[in-house]
Amino acid sequence: MSKSLDLKRGWLCCLRTEQVLLAGVLLAFSTTSAPQAVAANGAKTDSTAIRAQLIGSWRLVSRQSRRADGEVERDPGLSTIPLGILIYDPSGHVAAQLSRRDRTVAEIGEECQIAATTKGTGDTAQTILGYDAYFGTYKIDERAGTVTHHLEAAIFPGDIGKDIERHFTITGDRLTISFNTTTREGVKVTRTLIWERLK
Repeated sequence: MSKSLDLKRGWLCCLRTEQVLLAGVLLAFSTTSAPQAVAANGAKTDSTAIRAQLIGSWRLVSRQSRRADGEVERDPGLSTIPLGILIYDPSGHVAAQLSRRDRTVAEIGEECQIAATTKGTGDTAQTILGYDAYFGTYKIDERAGTVTHHLEAAIFPGDIGKDIERHFTITGDRLTISFNTTTREGVKVTRTLIWERLK
């Protein structure tokens, strides 16, 4: 009787050991099978997690252009703190709109007359009459920490078909986008836009 009991105990012990080993193997696979990427802040993260964080609607909090020496460059087109919305959808489409806050017919009458002579730059969309808007598709490079917007339509026709690359980081409900560009006056600046997730 005791031999039978000892055999049963030994078998149960082996069974439990195998279950523990199997659980360990499953745990190892579950933690290593997802593709890893390096976010802009250097932290490792699931490559699909970055895209999931970017998807949504964002409200512009601030927009600033700085010269290489750190001096802030004034933007006569969109003013200091423009209104703005940026939308990334799950199917890979993007839409962006920025508007100067004091945008009235009386305020921009002169711009209406000279809009046709305004020249854009190769790395950003053109502001017309205190307004900048475009839509298209986007592509994320997780390792580089960049998102590229392909413009299918834009307020300035010369921007249609353009690809514009942006560096980005996401912290909680805050999205920071930055890129190098040149102002209308030919000044090289780094432009930083901070967005807040709309809920």
